[in-house]
Amino acid sequence: MYFNQFPTIAYDVTGVGTTSKIKDILIRVKVRDYIKNNRSWFAKYIVGGDETPDMVSFDVYGKTAYHWVVLLFNQITNPYYDWPLGRQAFFAFVNNKYVDLNAIHHYEIAQKSGLNTTKIIVELADEPTATAVTNLEYETELQDRKRQILLVKHGFFNLVVSDFRSEIENAKS
Repeated sequence: MYFNQFPTIAYDVTGVGTTSKIKDILIRVKVRDYIKNNRSWFAKYIVGGDETPDMVSFDVYGKTAYHWVVLLFNQITNPYYDWPLGRQAFFAFVNNKYVDLNAIHHYEIAQKSGLNTTKIIVELADEPTATAVTNLEYETELQDRKRQILLVKHGFFNLVVSDFRSEIENAKS
């Protein structure tokens, strides 16, 4: 569905003068600022367990074909690295990346400002109240952040999709 909107071009894949018709995937389309900045058009969503973009698309929009909407509006250009891993893939990833999952990755302190709390990475010697964060805790936190996405609400979905098609048409010319 996503690449169906892209123009077809003649391209010499082998460099010998014979062309093939292919989709021009080099066209780049971004979400217009007025859409991206209008938070009322989106709903927060937490990606569960082994959910993939097409599974989320089916659950929310009724079709797997709209997985590209899920990815585009969360600025996910590489679903293999930017999308949260399932449990089994996550543990395979961290076991491959680290020799010791329980080794200290870094230290951090919580800094409060009003109602907000921010974690700041520090050297252990800098702050006696610093908390150790293990490799596994660090990677789990990264995955948890990736699980928090925004989805286009149903009332704005058709408008957003037609706007994308319009952007593709503008990019063609």
